[in-house]
Amino acid sequence: MKTLGILGGVGPETTSKVYHSVIDSIRKNGGKYYPSIIIYNLSWPFSLENEIIVRGRNSEQMIPYLKMGAKILERAGATFAILPCNTLHKHIDEIRAAMTIPFLSIVEETKFKLHSLKINKVGILASQTTISSNLYGKALKQGGIEQVQPNQDEQNEINRIIIQLVRGKHEKLHAKKISQICASLNKREAKSILLACTDLQLIKGIKSPVPIIDTTEVLIEASVRELLKK
Repeated sequence: MKTLGILGGVGPETTSKVYHSVIDSIRKNGGKYYPSIIIYNLSWPFSLENEIIVRGRNSEQMIPYLKMGAKILERAGATFAILPCNTLHKHIDEIRAAMTIPFLSIVEETKFKLHSLKINKVGILASQTTISSNLYGKALKQGGIEQVQPNQDEQNEINRIIIQLVRGKHEKLHAKKISQICASLNKREAKSILLACTDLQLIKGIKSPVPIIDTTEVLIEASVRELLKK
């Protein structure tokens, strides 16, 4: 079996969820052994959280940490790697250049998923950096998929919720606020909602008039697929 390397810590709860979910999925999909997984928790400044998530700037300061983490995972024996964070996929080229093993892209895997579901217009819930960099817009446009973005007031609310989740703070109002934004995106003809921030999957009880596609689950599925390859 291959060895999965996880660039973790952005945020911590999501890293833990991915680790547990990969193991559960391996068990459910006929795997006979616990998967080989290596996690490297990125050591990065707390001060960058607000800059990257809320203000949508200075994500390039994460590049040295990402490159170092990628090299550590490869040296430790990972045969392929993932990063359970949509926002920092903005720097996927730098990450891939730092390692010789395959690095799965959450954006690319999500695009394939949307194609398989024949979805051509999707509402996107993501961090300010992901929205400002048009990370998903570029990838989806190549596949003929249109994205519907929140208005600025809605985006400000999403940013506030994400930063709280990264810091381990959960509020009952999170689900209500995100549900309202889902309904708003649907009114603008979104045929599904993309949770394009891995921390948003930590919210329980989100209600949407259209299907929700969780990019974290998409990445987990892709990781399990690779682990089970012979």
